[in-house]
Amino acid sequence: MSDVILVAVNDSRAAFRAAEVAVDYARRLNASLRVLTVQDARALERHPGSIDPSAMARSSDLAADAALRHVAALATAAGVEVSLAHRSGRVAAEILAEARDVGAALIVVALVDRPGSATPYIGSHTLRVLEFSGVPVLVVPLRGAS
Repeated sequence: MSDVILVAVNDSRAAFRAAEVAVDYARRLNASLRVLTVQDARALERHPGSIDPSAMARSSDLAADAALRHVAALATAAGVEVSLAHRSGRVAAEILAEARDVGAALIVVALVDRPGSATPYIGSHTLRVLEFSGVPVLVVPLRGAS
């Protein structure tokens, strides 16, 4: 059995809430934490011509780095061993590949946090992870966050 918990994050409140839960689980279970960000390779295809690709890539990289640093600081403060990873591709496929590569015992992801939506829901990436994961997946709601 592995002692690695994988948490997939972006720069959303919901993802940071999932990261807090993952850090707490890792601390309680004396597991290490692998923090992953995935740059969606298809993001530019959704808005062709409307966004400068190099500016979007820079912005995405900065957001991913900030998210990784934030979660690493949370883990370090909790005394949890942490490692960071950044991948590019189809989000669910990359999360599953990272889980396999590190031998994760648990994958932690967040419910989608949509501005203006009263109820969070499970997004398509999370549904794919749930469907194809060979290890347990914990989906963390934003509710209960302070």
